[in-house]
Amino acid sequence: GSFSSSVMIPPIIGTTGMAIIIHGIFFPSRIKFLMAPRLWLSLGERMIPGLFSIEVKNHDELYSEIERLSESFEGPKLFISRLPQRAMLRHISLDDVQCLWITEQRTNGAIEPTVPSVSQQLYEFINSNQDGFSVVEGLTWIIQRDGVNDVMQMLQSLESQITDTNHTILFRVDALALDAVNWARIRSIAPAAVNHDLETSSESPSEDVEFIKSTTVSEEAIDSGPMLVHLTTLPALGFTTTLLSKRMLQWKRMGFDVSELEPALTSNDSASAHHLYRAVEEKIRKAIDLSRLLESNSESYSVTTYEVTMFRIMQLTGLEEIEAMLEGSS
Repeated sequence: GSFSSSVMIPPIIGTTGMAIIIHGIFFPSRIKFLMAPRLWLSLGERMIPGLFSIEVKNHDELYSEIERLSESFEGPKLFISRLPQRAMLRHISLDDVQCLWITEQRTNGAIEPTVPSVSQQLYEFINSNQDGFSVVEGLTWIIQRDGVNDVMQMLQSLESQITDTNHTILFRVDALALDAVNWARIRSIAPAAVNHDLETSSESPSEDVEFIKSTTVSEEAIDSGPMLVHLTTLPALGFTTTLLSKRMLQWKRMGFDVSELEPALTSNDSASAHHLYRAVEEKIRKAIDLSRLLESNSESYSVTTYEVTMFRIMQLTGLEEIEAMLEGSS
């Protein structure tokens, strides 16, 4: 059939030999992502099949996004929520939704926050319906209980399970509760459905979008640790605490300690806040260069020296001393 007017922007797949930075976020060529953060591709009443992740601040925002994403979908829905049904009613209509409460309490309509419990419910829902839209909360909780490896196996199994179906599964994830490596692993299977780091805003400077050529990034580079990249500088013109908080989140995901920047979030003096931001940014730029130098000469140091030095680099402490040490031995 023909594409309906609800067809929007499809997922963009990074091409070999090209890395893309949008609002400071680095996308290696092998990782899928949605170019338009607040758009959802639909074909009539079908959404994109696959696994996706979503970051939101609270349940109001979560269910607002769910309602928007599924507004053209009339098939069966399964919500595994941190809220009991009576609380969910304040956020969304449950007339056509199968709801389960993920909790340690033993009660009707509840499931435990474990890989076996959640995966069983999802498998049953998938096997019973050719089309379906599922939302799963509590993934971070499950990781804390069962471990990230078991959760990754569940995600990989679900991805295979829905290959020949029209099922969409959306996982709510708290990125700040995960280290950069595990966050990258999860996003490689469940890319962002709504990515607030990529939102287009009238406050966002045009300089914050750039395309750069680079060599192809290997899977080993993704799995071995957080990707450290230089981000574009936020200019003083249009600088806001919203932009600053997003940039801080990007740096945190790389593994940097940016607590020094926290006073800028509550400052009423934009110029002073931007000055502090630039000072920390210079430290991070130097830290990235030092980490690369340390990595390139890792065979020259003991394991203990390497790990302690890298820790200090990520904490942004003693950078001048570290620079002198590395340059002296290179």
